Amino acid sequence: MPDERSSRRPEFSVGPEVVLGDGRTWTLPRPTLRLYPTRDAEGRIVVGGGPSFGAEYETLMDELAGCDPEDASARLTIQFRMAVLLLTRNYDLTDRDLRELLVVDADDPECRERWGAINQAMTGRVPKPSAGGSAGP
Repeated sequence: MPDERSSRRPEFSVGPEVVLGDGRTWTLPRPTLRLYPTRDAEGRIVVGGGPSFGAEYETLMDELAGCDPEDASARLTIQFRMAVLLLTRNYDLTDRDLRELLVVDADDPECRERWGAINQAMTGRVPKPSAGGSAGP
């Protein structure tokens, strides 16, 4: 398994860091703001879009939104495609590397937390870092 730093592509983009299946921290690219015209329910042109990783990724987001919520296999397939698309933008990885990094393991108690962080980053909802030295509880 290659290490994170040596696998970086020349066009590596700083973004949210997530712990993947190898237990190490990897970086997904940060989304850009992508806006476009769309119609609302009344037929008026309004601004659509938001955080985006590009047109190919938006197509996957549409597929995920239109997927039957009960079809876990189809939903996971789309999520794998989304995660691979983002991870391979930052890293040069083989299919074997991806299999280890993006594994879903029902016997791994940290797997749900790991995929929660991956999904949060994939949808552009990156948690803001907490303020150091905060006087809050």
